[in-house]
Amino acid sequence: MMTLRDFVLATPFFVIAHRGASGRAPENTLAALRLAVESGARMIELDVQFTSDRKQIVFHDHVLGRTTNGHGHVKNTSFETIRTLDAGTWFDASFAGERVPSLEEALALLREHAYLNIELKPITDQHTALADIADLVATIKRFDYQQHMVFSSFDHNALRMVKNVDPSLHSVALNVPHDNRLPSNVVFSCQADGFGCSIHELTQARMADAIAHLIPVGVYTVNTIEDLRKVLTLGARAVVSNYPDVIMEAYERMRAE
Repeated sequence: MMTLRDFVLATPFFVIAHRGASGRAPENTLAALRLAVESGARMIELDVQFTSDRKQIVFHDHVLGRTTNGHGHVKNTSFETIRTLDAGTWFDASFAGERVPSLEEALALLREHAYLNIELKPITDQHTALADIADLVATIKRFDYQQHMVFSSFDHNALRMVKNVDPSLHSVALNVPHDNRLPSNVVFSCQADGFGCSIHELTQARMADAIAHLIPVGVYTVNTIEDLRKVLTLGARAVVSNYPDVIMEAYERMRAE
């Protein structure tokens, strides 16, 4: 698999599976990640949280209740306890018994099959933030994934910390809601390599600025054909979707028209 930098330069458009194929399977589970790979998605986006015993798990929320049958804060719950929880039934009974995966399990599944986008959650504890990011980077490097992945975040200070840990790592600055700066201003302020925004924030002015400064742009969350047409018309390079299979099929049809 070529490096992420070479892949982005060589690929005019690609789809990023949002928390795996989260429209087809429970988000951030191995089932969702596996389905995203099988659908042909070139990049998978996922989230990482730390348990009370500092295990890295693939999980979006700070609390357990929305996507498992547990309760309480992730950071106050042990990995062993979280592994007993059902992370699938909330989505559909056919996924009953699906577990919250460790980051290592996810990396083992995805390695050599897809590029990776880890969204860093906003920093809530400045005292542990740098250590958390350093530990996360160390895990990525154990799987030799560092040149095949990117960190993204709305917290641009977290992205600066990533670059402090290892300047060669890639990062994408997600636009903070109501921040009307152009992509070049956002990206240069935190030494990021790319820019991300919602479909509602995507404008001609933003795209013109990004293109002029050679900044790759990714757009979330694109689940409809209408949104895909808008993105392609404006010239974005990548979209994040809960239904990567649908969006990829639609893109191929549009190319053939």
